[in-house]
Amino acid sequence: MKKNIKWIILGLIIYFSIVTVDYLRAQNDQAPIFAIQSVTYKDGGTKVYLGLGYKVIRYHVIDGRQDTDFGTWFITYNNQK
Repeated sequence: MKKNIKWIILGLIIYFSIVTVDYLRAQNDQAPIFAIQSVTYKDGGTKVYLGLGYKVIRYHVIDGRQDTDFGTWFITYNNQK
């Protein structure tokens, strides 16, 4: 039983470390490391990345939004600030 709890705690620590790294990269307007690119929009190059329980959207709209959003899988593409 104790061995299983240790593995669960280790898994949670690794998971939150992965999410934190990608969150900090999104805050610095950089592409995530641990999320997989899923969509590229033809608006100038906006890219959507999916991670384990989170989504990163890097906006690159021509004459528009040039930032990064981080949130759950339920955030949607919105080229207006």
